[in-house]
Amino acid sequence: MHKLIALLASLVAVLAGFPSGFGQCYTLPSPDSNEVRIFAQDVCGSVDNNPPNPTVFTIDQSRTITKIGTYHWNNGQGTQAPGTIGLQDQSGKIYGPWQAFGQPGMGGVPNANWIATIQAGQDLHAGTYKVLDSDPSTWAYNSESDNSGVVSVVGLDVGSSNIGQAPCAGEGATDLSTASPTDQYRAGPILVPGSYKIWYGKRTGTQIGQPDNWNTKPVDLLDGKFYVFDVSTGDFSSTSPQMVNPMLSNPTLGESVVWYKTSTQYAYVICIEGPMNKENEGTQFAGSWKMHGHQTGFNDWEADLVLGKDGTLTWTETKGANVGATRAGTWQFDGATFIMNWVSPGGGQTKWTSQSVTKDNIGDGTYIVENAPGGSWSATRVAGGF
Repeated sequence: MHKLIALLASLVAVLAGFPSGFGQCYTLPSPDSNEVRIFAQDVCGSVDNNPPNPTVFTIDQSRTITKIGTYHWNNGQGTQAPGTIGLQDQSGKIYGPWQAFGQPGMGGVPNANWIATIQAGQDLHAGTYKVLDSDPSTWAYNSESDNSGVVSVVGLDVGSSNIGQAPCAGEGATDLSTASPTDQYRAGPILVPGSYKIWYGKRTGTQIGQPDNWNTKPVDLLDGKFYVFDVSTGDFSSTSPQMVNPMLSNPTLGESVVWYKTSTQYAYVICIEGPMNKENEGTQFAGSWKMHGHQTGFNDWEADLVLGKDGTLTWTETKGANVGATRAGTWQFDGATFIMNWVSPGGGQTKWTSQSVTKDNIGDGTYIVENAPGGSWSATRVAGGF
């Protein structure tokens, strides 16, 4: 009898160290229908804290990362609040870090699963990447993970489209052929200052104006400046006239000039959507939207949002802790930042912001609440209303 009790106690101790529950060896998040798990350690045994080895993974082709999860069992204590997860490439460049939200582990361990959702996706080139966790002291590892942190990396399935289709796909898209290393820069459009969305994708087929997969990049253009968009990396930055050729297109007040740095290996397709400035903000954003997001340390939620042309808004929670609750407030857009304000049910002021907006998508948003935790959110326009 004593031997049986000891055996059961040992079994309980072993199970208590499983990272995600018996029979579930990968940490969250799980891939959606258009996603695949790009990397994860098959860790099923008991775990310790503070991995001694760096946590790295390698991809052999360009991929779009959409979610990253790390596990923080922390001897069954979990964590008080999730931190951030980022990536670092071999050159030292940092991607993110992105704020994670928490999900309980086995037995309800609080915030054992950290999940960072990258709404617009992060494009990565082939190479090796190091995972950066803001709290390595509670990050789980064991010998099955080669003494590196337990992590799961999820991305778009190869060939699946990212966030729909570009508005000028096939018509009006700029098709950039490959360039020599000494002549990579091409003059792009002259645009009014404002907030834009650049759609870009590598074209390995023969159909002009059609990439194999669209990616997106939100950008803000200021008055009288040169910009360069690197089609190979998705990087967008202001530049000096010495890098490009100001004789061809010198921006004046009320103009911005975008140049393209073309690839030396592949043809690329570019499409610029916008502008979304104050003159057309009502027609750009007014209408019905579906929101979803996460409240830090608490729950995921969904809601129906209606934006009025007069700058007023209402939204009703359809999933989460306050289903049926309705809020009313105001919204505005200054050409770069989308802002919503209202008074929360508890009486505190709330402010929601996003700098990644188009007429049909609002992504990578955050919100703060005066008397409660804030979180992250995004929204998608609903065609024809709810």
